[in-house]
Amino acid sequence: MPYAHLWASGVKPYLEQWYEYPPATIPLFYLPHLIDRQTYGTSFHIDYRQAYRGIMLLADTALFALVWRSLVRFGTKPKLLIVALIYYCLITAKANHYLYDTMDWTFAAALALSASPALWSVSRSHNLLRNWLAKAQIWFGYWLAVALKLLNGPLSLPLALLQRRQGKTGWLALVAVGGLVWGLPLLIYRSSLSVMLLFHQLRGLQVDSLTAVIVRIINSFTQTESVIEIYKNYEITGPITTWALSILSLVFPLALIAFTGWTAWQAWQLASRKKDHSVFRVSITLGFVLLLMIVSKVLSRPFVLWHIPLIAMLPVVSWRQQLKFLVPSVIAVALTLSPIPDVPIGIFSSATLVGVVRSLAFVWLFIQWLRWHRRYFISQSKHFDQ
Repeated sequence: MPYAHLWASGVKPYLEQWYEYPPATIPLFYLPHLIDRQTYGTSFHIDYRQAYRGIMLLADTALFALVWRSLVRFGTKPKLLIVALIYYCLITAKANHYLYDTMDWTFAAALALSASPALWSVSRSHNLLRNWLAKAQIWFGYWLAVALKLLNGPLSLPLALLQRRQGKTGWLALVAVGGLVWGLPLLIYRSSLSVMLLFHQLRGLQVDSLTAVIVRIINSFTQTESVIEIYKNYEITGPITTWALSILSLVFPLALIAFTGWTAWQAWQLASRKKDHSVFRVSITLGFVLLLMIVSKVLSRPFVLWHIPLIAMLPVVSWRQQLKFLVPSVIAVALTLSPIPDVPIGIFSSATLVGVVRSLAFVWLFIQWLRWHRRYFISQSKHFDQ
């Protein structure tokens, strides 16, 4: 709301204000202000908070429907489908304030849209249109997510390679939808958009990140680090933190490069098969999000929401496989979003121990994803060879 009111006063984001978010957040933050102004003084006045939450409710409802439809399209067993939907409902009920009072659920929805099967069913006489719309959905979800958070940018390589043998419609969708989402911001703000990159570069080691948790454990013995507040975020600082950041500055890009290269190679192999690759897209998007939870220096609490729809959509084949994903996810989200008081427990603090459990949960999830994804790719490759 403060951003929207600032822009309403005439201040231009990026050009006259150091605005840290990508451009798709501008209409998301400003539309509730317009609704507030248009209904002000009427018997059905909708204030900013109500309007914003209403928009997020629409996004949440659409995302639930998308998860349900995707599970049906993947042929998920009815009992496993019901458990996945119950998981979605319970975990989002737990996280309701973080869903409706932040913007991270829109990023999760955009990621899910880019990975899910096509939303429409067109007759066989219109295969060209159907194919173009399906690819347009993928790239609209991708570009929208980039315009909300930037973080899914590296996924463009495997997503593009996945359609290398599917005609020109995919490349047309990539360019056309990318221009639709990013054309106007680039035209208006041009190089001023680099401000958002500068903000991320200036951010330090956030206290909830895995690396910060390790530093906090060490600090329980050394007492050399301290927590500071910068840009409404809590970061840890000190000599050990500086050393950890120097290592993370190498680990983070190398991890993303390795992941992107590995999944791009797999996409190149699978592209030879003219079939729906939605399961592969869901899988690599989930793996990428889980990797970010492990190697990123910034981990705000709402970030733990990103993996929820992707885990719910994953077409598992057994209870055991499903629980390996759902249980650690519930633990990570419930602990992170619960108001647990920070009290000393021995030489540690409760906040540090919560961070340890959350970090272990995401590491476990990533390991389980690696196993699942490897089995999936091998099965697809064998089927292709036959």
